[in-house]
Amino acid sequence: MTGEISRLKVGDEGFLVASMIDRCPKSMMLRELVRNAVEAAQTAPEGERRVVVEAVVVDGVRKLSIRNTGRGMDADELYRMCDIASSIRKQNSLEQNFGMGAKVASLPSNRFGLRYRSCRLGRVCEVVLGWRDGVYGRLRRGRPGLEGLHEVLDVTAEALAEGARLEQDWTEVLLLGNRAEQDTAAEPYDGAPPMVPYWVAEELHKRFFRLPADVELILAEGLDRNNAAHRFETIWQRMGRHYTRHETVAAEDGCLIHYLFDAYAPGGPGAADDRRTVAAQGVPYFVHGMAGLVFRDEIYDLQWHQQWLHLGPVFGIPFCGRNVSVFVELPDHHPVLPDGYRQFLRRRDGLGEQLFLRQFATAVAALRPGWLVELIERSAPDSAVSGDVSEALRRLLRELRVPRRARAGPARDVAAPAPGATAGEEPDEAPSPDEPPAELRPEALPEPAAEASGDPPPPAPPGAFERDDETADEDAYEPPPQIILMRDEAEIGARGLAERGGRYYPETHQLFVNCLYPAVASMRGLLEEEFAADGDADAVRLAAARLAERSLVERVGRMLVFALAKQGRWADWEMEHALSAPALSLAADDIHQSLPAARAALRAELRLRQLAHALA
Repeated sequence: MTGEISRLKVGDEGFLVASMIDRCPKSMMLRELVRNAVEAAQTAPEGERRVVVEAVVVDGVRKLSIRNTGRGMDADELYRMCDIASSIRKQNSLEQNFGMGAKVASLPSNRFGLRYRSCRLGRVCEVVLGWRDGVYGRLRRGRPGLEGLHEVLDVTAEALAEGARLEQDWTEVLLLGNRAEQDTAAEPYDGAPPMVPYWVAEELHKRFFRLPADVELILAEGLDRNNAAHRFETIWQRMGRHYTRHETVAAEDGCLIHYLFDAYAPGGPGAADDRRTVAAQGVPYFVHGMAGLVFRDEIYDLQWHQQWLHLGPVFGIPFCGRNVSVFVELPDHHPVLPDGYRQFLRRRDGLGEQLFLRQFATAVAALRPGWLVELIERSAPDSAVSGDVSEALRRLLRELRVPRRARAGPARDVAAPAPGATAGEEPDEAPSPDEPPAELRPEALPEPAAEASGDPPPPAPPGAFERDDETADEDAYEPPPQIILMRDEAEIGARGLAERGGRYYPETHQLFVNCLYPAVASMRGLLEEEFAADGDADAVRLAAARLAERSLVERVGRMLVFALAKQGRWADWEMEHALSAPALSLAADDIHQSLPAARAALRAELRLRQLAHALA
């Protein structure tokens, strides 16, 4: 209370606490617990800063434990720490500490109990948080020889009997789950959702781009595929040693873009590099390609596995997505803040909109290193489209006067390897996790490529056509899209093209066409049946398959061109629908409008074959 203002109070405190807890995303639990443990461990003497994540057995059931060294809490501090928006020896602020993360994030999945133990100067105190009768709070418990019920208990004797050491301070959080019989080391969310056996390592890998170099994070036995204890290492710690090649490029506003390539080992297709499967190196599972925003050493808006394969073309990475990762690192002073649950980033200015990785797609595509561009080009499928199809689309784009849109500039030249090193070699020494090696520092990086510029000409009215003028400025009109034919079922599924005829990426002007779309088989079947008696069966079958595929490309391509012609005249949401995969798929379904041309082409081809055979 001051002379000018009366402080607001909470009318229904229980409802507010419950709503804050129940709305928190489950996925933030491990992040909050490990981050708190790492910060606490930094208060330990140098060389003794350690966090151990392990499974311990309680009443015959495995429970996940996160234990850290560092200054412990006495009974009073432990009691106060359990309150919402309460932090011990840390100041609450929107910049750093919210004071509610670990408790709020953990309680929805640990209603049976969330046990905190802390050793301070040889004495161990314990408090258990939980949910009873619709209320979250500290559990009041009794014990033999102690009168009444208590929220904080002295459990020094129990800790000693379990093998705990008391000569050094420590703190432990034990996840008791929602049921006494729940194995929280294997199923932290009680099966909703189910987790992979190595979920701890995977979740840490997907969240922390860096961790303090002076803190050792140990994942104990049984928490990964190799079933061996190891020191966890972040992407940054492994960048110079475990990746086949990597490069960091300076972008605008102090941002850094990290490009990483993780090659397959020689041998079977898709076999992971042996270096990544060694538990001692902190990567006990196959690491899929991924992308995300990095802010203050943590990853936001993560695009992982299937999501990244689907989104990769927007960033200029239509292929190799399983082996390529991209991270856009924002400087600490960037005008963003994590939301209340640290799930995503919000802008400080304007309306506080969420910041998405996709907003950096143009810069990522424009600044791709030359070696990455070459790698992508070599990995492209053999999907050459008939030249007359592209020419037909080019002429249609000119007739409709579809203006050229500005896109990202060309990729940079191939970067020279560091002195004394070659691509794919491991350096003699690992880079310091706190400071990037010399070749990764912004001052040592080449200038980024400039973006294309220039205002496109205004669109013509609907139905306006251009006369065939050879002197017309080709650069004024949109060129035909790069058409990529997809014939591999796994790749089609990974890019979200299953049951879709095509998908267009406006950022890169690429059109992915699903050559396994049912309409292709339908047209091929009709052509084979109609021309079964007109020639060699194998020749008919091959020609019918080729023409059915080409017809699909033509239908989807023309639909795309007509949609692009509406740019500037239709609202954004209308354009989004017109260019969408469902819209392109509807065009792909209309095989009957393509059948006359396909019949004529097949008939002409068979006649030429018969003539050639007769002349022979």
